[in-house]
Amino acid sequence: MSSKARHLGIAALVMVVMATGALSASDDDPDQLCLTCHDTFEATRLHTAHGLDRPNAPTCESCHGDGSAHMEEGDAALIFVPKGVESNETCTTCHAGIHTVMNSGDVHSTRGVACVDCHQAHPETPTTTAMLRAEPDALCVSCHARTERTFNRPFGHRLGQAGVSCISCHDPHGGLGERSLKKDHAGDTACVSCHAEKRGPFVFPHVTDMSGDCMSCHQPHGSSNPHALKRSRVDQLCLECHSPLEGAALGSQPVSTHDLRSPRYRECTVCHVAVHGSNASPTLQR
Repeated sequence: MSSKARHLGIAALVMVVMATGALSASDDDPDQLCLTCHDTFEATRLHTAHGLDRPNAPTCESCHGDGSAHMEEGDAALIFVPKGVESNETCTTCHAGIHTVMNSGDVHSTRGVACVDCHQAHPETPTTTAMLRAEPDALCVSCHARTERTFNRPFGHRLGQAGVSCISCHDPHGGLGERSLKKDHAGDTACVSCHAEKRGPFVFPHVTDMSGDCMSCHQPHGSSNPHALKRSRVDQLCLECHSPLEGAALGSQPVSTHDLRSPRYRECTVCHVAVHGSNASPTLQR
């Protein structure tokens, strides 16, 4: 199409809009003028958090800026379209809480992950599920392929089974520590949300956040060892913290006093059965 023909077409469109009263209506509802051309976006936004019928919903110009020049010229380059990491600034204009968390040094914000990598402002299918591009687990494993493979190990969790999802334990917008793990109001990790019997508090706890946590012993995504333990031999796992070697222990843990050259002392949990904590035995024997 020639430039002259394009301008004539735009002029005709503006005349039609003015004739139907849409232009004057846009003074009260600026989105309506945009929807004159972009009519498909109305249906995809309607049932989302960005829906035009929602209180305090963003307008088209909230994300795309002033569209006057774009409307007059019909040039797509004259309207702002949030892309890549630049989209984060646009999104966090409204989502200030996410902005605060994502700027606290979490993994995603420091790896150049953009809001639009996971979310879409105009979903192809009307949805109410956080306007995601796909199901949460599918989005996570699209980047974390190595982690996805660990779920195939014989012991541990099974992604997608028994309600286990990546976001069951992780906060994609940031969390405490490198793993972005969720914590409840009591400061406990997401593990005890399912494993409530291990929550405590115990009179004699085994580990605390000061000297280890569940991941000190377990591989939550999957392990080749029973109980999803990090090591195949229990004594070797225990000695990572209870080592008699000075400076090699995690925190100030009681050191092992047994002669571990004897096989009878290599199954620590035969005696120390209350490995997650005890209300009766300081040595976790009952």
